[in-house]
Amino acid sequence: MKEIIDFLNKNKFGNLATCDGSKPDARPFEVAYICDDGFFFYASSDTALSKQLKANPNICFCATDEKYNYVKVSGKIVFTDKQEDKKKVLENSQFAKKVFEAKGQDKMEVFCLQHGDCMLHQHQGGNIIQKSF
Repeated sequence: MKEIIDFLNKNKFGNLATCDGSKPDARPFEVAYICDDGFFFYASSDTALSKQLKANPNICFCATDEKYNYVKVSGKIVFTDKQEDKKKVLENSQFAKKVFEAKGQDKMEVFCLQHGDCMLHQHQGGNIIQKSF
């Protein structure tokens, strides 16, 4: 699991996939931070993303490095309303700071992937690490 977390700490931008009804929907995204409680992300409450997550909380996040190695994490998210989670998001994400300075923190929703599956695929050597958490 350490290799996967280290990879995401270095490559925190990727794509987040959700479901819009029966259709897949993906967008550029970032993992805000990772801790023992899981993988933390954020959204604005007034977006299609927020509505999609509430209708179907299953996600897949994939990040790639410059050598096309990648990490994929997937599972069912839960929303958190803890102020300390919002604070950690703002401490760890320059983009979140910019977005929620303009919109206001009351629009910020933090969600966490506490349990799921993850995979690190390293192209050189064909090394694949799979874990459940």
